[in-house]
Amino acid sequence: MGHYDESMPDPLPEFTEDEAAPDDKNKTDPGVHATLKSLSSQIETMRSPDGSKKHPARTCDDLKLCHSAKQSGEYWIDPNQGSVEDAIKVYCNMETGETCISANPSSVPRKTWWASKSPDHKPIWYGLDMNRGSQFAYGDHQSPNAAITQMTFLRLLSKEASQNITYICKNSVGYMDDQTKNLKKAVVLKGANDLDIKAEGNIRFRYIVLQDTCSKRNGNVGKTIFEYRTQNVARLPIIDLAPVDVGSQDQEFGIEIGPVCFV
Repeated sequence: MGHYDESMPDPLPEFTEDEAAPDDKNKTDPGVHATLKSLSSQIETMRSPDGSKKHPARTCDDLKLCHSAKQSGEYWIDPNQGSVEDAIKVYCNMETGETCISANPSSVPRKTWWASKSPDHKPIWYGLDMNRGSQFAYGDHQSPNAAITQMTFLRLLSKEASQNITYICKNSVGYMDDQTKNLKKAVVLKGANDLDIKAEGNIRFRYIVLQDTCSKRNGNVGKTIFEYRTQNVARLPIIDLAPVDVGSQDQEFGIEIGPVCFV
């Protein structure tokens, strides 16, 4: 045992590098506390986004999985998971998990859009051929590029897409011609990948008809409702429509463009 020299000063208290001095051990930096609380909240929101503009979900299906009690309605999504600045507002069907994006505008007024008879009864495209016609656009008209970009990513996250288009008619055949009992004057739809979707032909490129009161030229206003559903999601949304039975002054048509839905 060594001899202790009482004249030596007491040794200084030992501290590890992470320990605070005894006087500071009960002090907490309020700035650090607030930052940690904010980060914790942000991480929780990333794990379970609520569909708000500030915290958009990736898809409506994701929102449904995270918040099963939420009702169907409008929410914000950000499929590309980038800045929330390019998030888009959509309709979420919380029963099916579908993400639905509306056309803008969603309707074309009924009138005589084409007054030139085509002898070979070719389809006349509303957007490409008709004066003052335009192809269909989707999402917010103030930031259309955001909807186009987000729809590209939404397709990558989806297995199926569907859409309804309604043809409003007056003296114009929409699907079945009551006179000839055939489909030669049926409307043609154009998909997002330029595919023509028709009444006849390959079943994969064929729409179905939910309602048709445009078979007779009797002066009454009717409508034909087309539905197209596909697992090749690149085909939707519909971007144009071509009637065949147009060209006379007494023939009118309008269009109601339903939302395109992905799941």
